[in-house]
Amino acid sequence: MRTELYKSAGADDKKPLVLVVDDEETVLETLALQLGRENRVLTATDGEQALQVLAEHGPAAAVVSDMRMPGMNGIELLRRVQMEYPDTTRVLHTGYGDMATAVAAINSGGVYRYLPKPAETDALRAAIRESVAKHNQAMAERDLLDRTLRTGVQALFGVLELSNPPAYQRAGRISTLVGELCGVLQLAGLWEIEVAAMASQLGAITVPASTLAKVERGLPLSADEQASVDAMPRIALRLLGDIPMMQDVLAIVSGLSGGPAGPEGRSALVEDGIAVLRTAIAFEALRFRGCTDVNAITAIEERDDHHPHVVAALRRLKGVRAVEDTVRSVRVRELEVGMRLIEDVVATNGLVLIGKDTVLTELMLDRLTNFARAVELVEEVLAAVPYRAGVKPTAYAGHR
Repeated sequence: MRTELYKSAGADDKKPLVLVVDDEETVLETLALQLGRENRVLTATDGEQALQVLAEHGPAAAVVSDMRMPGMNGIELLRRVQMEYPDTTRVLHTGYGDMATAVAAINSGGVYRYLPKPAETDALRAAIRESVAKHNQAMAERDLLDRTLRTGVQALFGVLELSNPPAYQRAGRISTLVGELCGVLQLAGLWEIEVAAMASQLGAITVPASTLAKVERGLPLSADEQASVDAMPRIALRLLGDIPMMQDVLAIVSGLSGGPAGPEGRSALVEDGIAVLRTAIAFEALRFRGCTDVNAITAIEERDDHHPHVVAALRRLKGVRAVEDTVRSVRVRELEVGMRLIEDVVATNGLVLIGKDTVLTELMLDRLTNFARAVELVEEVLAAVPYRAGVKPTAYAGHR
């Protein structure tokens, strides 16, 4: 197998990146020549290699894939691309005999459009221009949303800095820890969690500094002081409630204060956001009171409502070894939040889906469920079950 980057003379890196996938070398060469004038073209000869190319070179503006290939077929590949690179436009390039399958893929949302094989040069170029334009629009909207939301929340955060500097500094420490935990848990880049970390502290605007100091030191509060602290999440929800596209952020902040989930429950992103932020806030409070990293983590683990997978990530981040882990062999569908993979989760074609040492989150399990719909997974996998205070570990169950 080989991967090549085709560039016409004088081409520059500002041209959109397009990946074409086909198991016939002559078809790849033809497509590369047809598209090379307007795009930087990468080629791959099967689905597994295509995913490796995307991992190495970054998201493409468009992926053009044949249907019938050895191993992973075109539908499976484009569904994987949809899951891992949602802003990449997906095009199925296949013969008329596969038209019914192609139409079904378009209707399911996994494919943007279908091109009959072989496609005429003008039709192919026009289709890819449309696909690139769709990708660019999605990226522009995402960038605008990201900048608008971050700017709005940062402006509110600036009010906290002016009105209550100690609370602002505490919020900054919590936000930093949340970002580090998201990195360990492979949740980095999810702006909803990062914004929720800042938003969760906005209610401190209304709380006297003396009351916040008592909270951080674990001192008892008067009824009025406790009421002002309990109102913090509601203040944040009121401040952010009219900002568009903030539903997940608001759900995370609401969940921190024990607010009920909606009629459809909470998404995996919201559950992970609540778990990470709750852990970070608890750790910051304990460290402020003079606890060492070891004692702070141990104290968090003693709580009935702690989140083992986030605590495991916190241990890794702070270099604190767990007291005890139980390693056992489980089927992929039996994996649970908080387990740490001892070995890779792989598809039957050998493709690594989730690497070893990953601590599983709700979002990761959702991702595995999606993978299982597209490719067959290898069963079973070794996983470490984190130690939980007061719970006797089960015996090692062996391995296949």
